[in-house]
Amino acid sequence: MTSDLEIHMGQDVECKYLGKKEADRKAVKWAQQLIQDGYVVEWILDNLPGATRFVTVDRRRKYYAAGFKLGYTDFLPATGEPRYLLNNHLTLVIRWRKAPGAAGAEGAKVIIGFEVYTKSIDNKNRLKDGCPKDVNSDHDGLAMHIAANNSALALKYPDSSYYPVDEDVQDGATLSIPYTYSVYFREDDSVEWSNRWDMYFNNQDESSVTHWLAILNSLIISGILGAVVIVIWSRTVQGDVKGRGDGVMDDVKGLSKFKKARKEKGSGLLEKISDIEADVDGSDEDINDDVSGWKLLHGDVFRTPPYGGLLAPLVGSGMQLLFMMTGLLILSCLGILNPSFRGGFVSVGMGLFVFAGIFSGYFSGRVYRTFGGQNWKKNTIMVSNACNSYV
Repeated sequence: MTSDLEIHMGQDVECKYLGKKEADRKAVKWAQQLIQDGYVVEWILDNLPGATRFVTVDRRRKYYAAGFKLGYTDFLPATGEPRYLLNNHLTLVIRWRKAPGAAGAEGAKVIIGFEVYTKSIDNKNRLKDGCPKDVNSDHDGLAMHIAANNSALALKYPDSSYYPVDEDVQDGATLSIPYTYSVYFREDDSVEWSNRWDMYFNNQDESSVTHWLAILNSLIISGILGAVVIVIWSRTVQGDVKGRGDGVMDDVKGLSKFKKARKEKGSGLLEKISDIEADVDGSDEDINDDVSGWKLLHGDVFRTPPYGGLLAPLVGSGMQLLFMMTGLLILSCLGILNPSFRGGFVSVGMGLFVFAGIFSGYFSGRVYRTFGGQNWKKNTIMVSNACNSYV
């Protein structure tokens, strides 16, 4: 969205009237809610977001925070009730320097900073052009408040001696909000044009160190807990294998074959092996007790799932999304994707998603063939429409 502000390079503007807005009770209530929630406005000039300037405690360096507050909350000294003041005057400080190289020698200039200073000024004592008499002096703030209409409330609550604050009453009352702005250009040679975004990230130096320490701490704890679980699991498995050997599985397989043969042969076979049957039945419960827990999964690991034709496309689409997110994360960590590259995150993400279609087809086809699938054309159509159609 293009604003109505007129800014010309190198031309300072002490005050300029932008316009007036009439707000009814509903709009005033909405503005109060936005101010209470700390709503932040963001303007962009020369691909730089308008920033609020801060200075460190030791006053050795400054840093920027993108955006500026829509307003602020004040409290009445007498009653302690909150007042919501709207920032209706903005002072734009644009910092510039000579362009590098031959362009700078010819008088070209580049913008290296865009600062916004807010101020709330009431709609009284204004000049004919709409600007306040003295912009730089102290003024009473513009409170987002419309006095209650007692006559309308009396009609709404005829039997009440106390009239509640009812903002939903639309009686046509409005609040006039004038908007003005100032523009100042200041030369600043302390920041190179290539490093103009550093001011927005300087406040994150200390917090980034804390984040890395927290990540390292989490990795160490996860590694220790994972190692403990692996050691316990490996010792349990080795104990089962060494204590019982592989004969347990062989006994189970032999028992299954024996029962199957017994059902197929019928009664004639039962007469021939009557002596063995007693021993097998006696040891049946013991073998079933031995084969428990993780050993029961040995026959289900490579079993084909009932809906393998649907699982394979989902696996392929999941790998496609995984490769896209990994690529975006790596490019962001390397600094290639940053706020100065507006729209780059979405554009690069779509490009990586299209490129990762190669991995989606490979993994989906691999899983589909593992499950014994034969209709590869159907799998291809499902892969291309499983997730891509939604993206």
